[in-house]
Amino acid sequence: MKKTFAIAFCLIILCSILAIPLLLKPQSTASLEGVQANPKNTPYPDLKIAPEETPQSTPQNKPQETQTTPTPSPKPTSQTAVDKLEIAINNAISCIAQTEEPNALLFLNVIYRRFGITEFNDSLQRFDKILSSSFHPILKLYRRIADHDNTVDETDFTVVTSDIDKVIVPALYSDRRSLPDDYPLVLINAKNSGSYLMTHALLATIWLQENNCNVSLPDNFMETLYHDVAALTENSFPITDLSIEAAALLYQAGQGDLVYPDFLENVIAIQNPDGSWPKSSDTPDNSWWHTTVLALNILLHVKYPAPAYPPMLA
Repeated sequence: MKKTFAIAFCLIILCSILAIPLLLKPQSTASLEGVQANPKNTPYPDLKIAPEETPQSTPQNKPQETQTTPTPSPKPTSQTAVDKLEIAINNAISCIAQTEEPNALLFLNVIYRRFGITEFNDSLQRFDKILSSSFHPILKLYRRIADHDNTVDETDFTVVTSDIDKVIVPALYSDRRSLPDDYPLVLINAKNSGSYLMTHALLATIWLQENNCNVSLPDNFMETLYHDVAALTENSFPITDLSIEAAALLYQAGQGDLVYPDFLENVIAIQNPDGSWPKSSDTPDNSWWHTTVLALNILLHVKYPAPAYPPMLA
């Protein structure tokens, strides 16, 4: 009798031990399924956050402030890309703020109105001071970049003789003067010529749009112009004033996403210690105000992305 009771007791204990894992398994499975259904473990798994807006409607390749450390770079690799961008901007502002180059001052006025850089708030006044002491007729025309009501007369336009001036001056005054009859052909030829004439064709289209002036051009003209200008930033070694101008004007046109992804890193990497940029990375000691202003323009657009900016023309 005692032996039978002992055997029964042992069977009961054994069954209990085998049943415990079976009882626990459904709860464990349910818990794992819950985590898999909401991998981010957020209280609102179906909530989707829209990407941050940039100056372009659908950016694809636009450099971000969180990009990897530029290579090559003269600065410590432990420094973040955001730090490098900000340092490059601050150095460039300090370098160019006291320039006496009148054309540079007009571009600094654009930067002041677009980004509120206070160091450039007196750029137009300084331009006027220089213009009054060493007058140049073409500068009188370009003053309209910073002053919508710039006073000119028909005789002033007789100085428009260079190929580049013929491309951009008509666009600058397209809301006040009739465009030349052959102006569409001027833009087409400038685009097809490449180099600085092509980048200035892009600048002209920016000003035409801001002046609400329509020009009859081929259907695919703007698309091919954007991509042809962007090609100047692809595998651009050495980095030159022309390739930096191409990138700067694409950002001005709201097409910064077309600039090749590595270009920003390369621009930062070739900045001189004094904050300037050379005409070409092959000649680092040959700094130029033109390249410096344009490079600063690129960096500010990347640093302060926005769906839209104030126009380039005052």
